[in-house]
Amino acid sequence: MQVIIESPGSSGIKEWSIIELQGELESKAEEALGGKLIGDLHYNHDGNPILIIGHHILHGKAQELEKPLIMINRGQTFEMDNEESDIKYDVTAVIKKKLVFKTRPKPIVGEVTKKIL
Repeated sequence: MQVIIESPGSSGIKEWSIIELQGELESKAEEALGGKLIGDLHYNHDGNPILIIGHHILHGKAQELEKPLIMINRGQTFEMDNEESDIKYDVTAVIKKKLVFKTRPKPIVGEVTKKIL
């Protein structure tokens, strides 16, 4: 599964990143996850991504893509005199890196206090 992340770009075009997870994300309600909040993305002091999903934490690494990808939207269609049409495409964003999470998620366990009898 790949998820698109938006980050500020310096060229005026948005820069996005892809999140790559090994395995599958499953919902208890067995509903589609598209467009829903699945977790929180943070970065540690070394710049490595940390993804928190529910009570689980995943540690990952940022990798540059060999070939950048672009996100385009179909724009206006222009009619030509000879019954041909030209289609304008707008570049929405460029994707230059991916955040890879290869390891299994680890449970986040709070501090357990022991009662002394």
